[in-house]
Amino acid sequence: MHHATATRIALLIYNAAQRRFEAVVEFFTPGLTQPLRIPVLVEASEQICHRQLARALTREAQRRGIGGL
Repeated sequence: MHHATATRIALLIYNAAQRRFEAVVEFFTPGLTQPLRIPVLVEASEQICHRQLARALTREAQRRGIGGL
């Protein structure tokens, strides 16, 4: 993902019943007219710190297929 210039967590929900975060991560990169939106699920406690959560969501989005950008 070395070409991406910005990342944003566009939507974030904590699903307490399934103990996971559900999110949409957006990647903004030169050459794309709109951000690339990747839906992700991350199992984690609702007590996770913001930095760890953002990193886990971003890594999961990268794993799901944007590594080729």
